[in-house]
Amino acid sequence: MTEQLFVGFHHFALRTPDLQRSITFYKALGFRQVHEWALPDYGIERAVMMQAADTRSWIEIFDLEAGIPMQGLGAKAAQAIATGALAHICLTVTDLTNACAQILDAGATHLYGPETLRLGQPEVSVENAIFEGPAGEVIELLQHVRFPGDLPNAFCQL
Repeated sequence: MTEQLFVGFHHFALRTPDLQRSITFYKALGFRQVHEWALPDYGIERAVMMQAADTRSWIEIFDLEAGIPMQGLGAKAAQAIATGALAHICLTVTDLTNACAQILDAGATHLYGPETLRLGQPEVSVENAIFEGPAGEVIELLQHVRFPGDLPNAFCQL
């Protein structure tokens, strides 16, 4: 049997026009700052890693001048530019109504929802809402849901 090398989501990275505002925003959603660094050779004055409450995923936040590979911008000369690759980030929540209130209180902009969608066969009912974060990132809040093909999660029981 082949060893499974890819085991799950680790982090997403974003650049923001206001690093401290983004840190404060994600702290208000339950993330905590666990690391900070600078890499002047890459134009990174300050970068932070924020860990989610489930301790299994992170958000990496850079300022706008950081010379990192990213959607819509090549980090190296002659590097192709990709667009449309990152549609949104999705955060699992245990109480969608209260999470919507909290993300708005933290400074997000409401875009859609909450709404209930019925997806696929067998049908799975999902409840979600969509917001925009302080760096322009689109954030989906998804009420915890199990899909028919999900494996049991021994690490995090919601």
